[in-house]
Amino acid sequence: MERLDLREIQNAFEGPLEQFVRDSGVRLAVLINRSGQVLAQHGFDRFYDLIGVAALAAGINASSRALAGQLGEDHFEHLHHAGQLRQLFLGRFDSGAGELMLVTVFDDSSSIGLVRVFFEDFARRIRQLPAMDAARSSVSSREFEAELESSLDRFFQDLIGG
Repeated sequence: MERLDLREIQNAFEGPLEQFVRDSGVRLAVLINRSGQVLAQHGFDRFYDLIGVAALAAGINASSRALAGQLGEDHFEHLHHAGQLRQLFLGRFDSGAGELMLVTVFDDSSSIGLVRVFFEDFARRIRQLPAMDAARSSVSSREFEAELESSLDRFFQDLIGG
């Protein structure tokens, strides 16, 4: 199969992500790879919020994998954190492009049950995309690391006001 560029891969993810948001009632959603690279998003209006969420979610995923290892598990499928007003759901799944993670934020207009049900449908739809075969080799790790480092620098500079 011919190699796809990152924009083509991201475009392929938009339809399933929009369907997930409509079905589940979440407010924010971002699909990332294991390294924190943003593949699709909905609801983020500031770039540094999006990059920060993606980087932190990748870190949470790595930490939870290490914790799972301590408990004799390979990984945890889902993580859920509930606050007073908002809840966070992190769902990981394997695909042709490697491990992907969907990070969602929702309030009382949805529920963890709905999010989990529609997450499974979302993961199935992503796995069935033709772009999955070409996605793994779409961006070199060196290009991505440079992009991530630059984005994180901007994020932390904006965060501290520098």
